[in-house]
Amino acid sequence: MKTSENDLREPPRTVRQRIIQLLQEQERGAKELSQRLGVREKEIYEHLGHIAKSLAAKGMRLQVPPFECLRCGYVFRERERYTRPGRCPRCRESHIQTPVYRLG
Repeated sequence: MKTSENDLREPPRTVRQRIIQLLQEQERGAKELSQRLGVREKEIYEHLGHIAKSLAAKGMRLQVPPFECLRCGYVFRERERYTRPGRCPRCRESHIQTPVYRLG
């Protein structure tokens, strides 16, 4: 029996597996991840919560530095969501630092 080239390839990876692979290489923002994977940025945010749970089961963490207002310097220390906040509670501006995700 002859083995075809298709049989030797790896099975296609899911979007979440590809996100994890990209984050293992280096830290990246949601916009960069969406561009590299060809999916909407909103979809990346939906996957991040699931990725965090699956990594926790393996003893790893999805790390996100606290968001910071670029206008007044307010730091969002208690934020648990992976999306960027809409406005700063102190100065009401929407100039919030773009999040960067990494594995740790």
